[in-house]
Amino acid sequence: MKLKILICALIVSLTFTPQTCGASIAELDVEVKTAGFSLRSGVVFARYDTWPRAELKMDIFSPFDNNNNNQKHPAVILIPGGAWIDANRETVSNLAVKFAENDFFAASIEYRLIGAASYEEIIGDAKAAVRYLRAHADELNIDNNKIAVMGFSAGGYLASMLGVTGGVNKFTFGDNLNQSSEVQAVIDCFGPSDLTRIAEDYSEEKRKLYYSPASFVSLFVNGVAVYKNNKGGSVLDTPETARDANPLNYIDAHTPPFLIFHGDADKTVSLSQSKLLHDELVRRNVPADLYIIKGGEHNAVYFHQPEVFKIILEFLNRVLK
Repeated sequence: MKLKILICALIVSLTFTPQTCGASIAELDVEVKTAGFSLRSGVVFARYDTWPRAELKMDIFSPFDNNNNNQKHPAVILIPGGAWIDANRETVSNLAVKFAENDFFAASIEYRLIGAASYEEIIGDAKAAVRYLRAHADELNIDNNKIAVMGFSAGGYLASMLGVTGGVNKFTFGDNLNQSSEVQAVIDCFGPSDLTRIAEDYSEEKRKLYYSPASFVSLFVNGVAVYKNNKGGSVLDTPETARDANPLNYIDAHTPPFLIFHGDADKTVSLSQSKLLHDELVRRNVPADLYIIKGGEHNAVYFHQPEVFKIILEFLNRVLK
């Protein structure tokens, strides 16, 4: 019995004896280089009471004001992609964090989708987000004269449309109509431009799929037939509607600077789409830079990389600050 007690005592002693090897107390001088941020999730920026009813939300990433002087920050609105059949704002949250840590206000948004809204309404959803931020600029410490928009794929298309249709009333409806929906900078990441040529670099077989009445491109432009009086049909069969949905046709002297990225291995949106957009911007004397990512596929992961994000920050600092 005494031996068992002795063994138990030894085990307890070994278990709870503090290890002193490597223990230390030291002072650390830390230089605050990033702003830090706070998050407000699920903020409603637009409501539609017509059928089907919709309540659109954004997540707001606000940089901390380390000097407590209510500094106004330039803002970046992030628009996710998803072929207009998905718009998960959480897919761009990591980038929103990076912007907030670099002293930019950031908001990731959602929008209505094919089947629930027309292309005019989907574009209008993105514009509603801009107006919401301007309407709450004082509360959120936003510089309402310095708002940029960044989007990926279908979101890149919407970002481009926001950039080129700031004064176009047909895409403007809903709340906060006393506010402007103009933006001061656009970052388009592998978004389509001319939807009648979105598959131009691909095989004939793939082009037929893209331009069929059931493709996401045709459904975005023409909608689901007989629903909400939609025409339906291929995007190639409705040139007037396709032209109306084409950002190339709205570029003018008021168009803000563009930064465009596209991968040369993109199998979803033709690289030539970004080249078409860039060429037309340059032709209209709009500042525009196009970066072609070697081996880049249709994936936002490239824009989380330091060398790409550095280019984005340099562009925004040059244009907005």
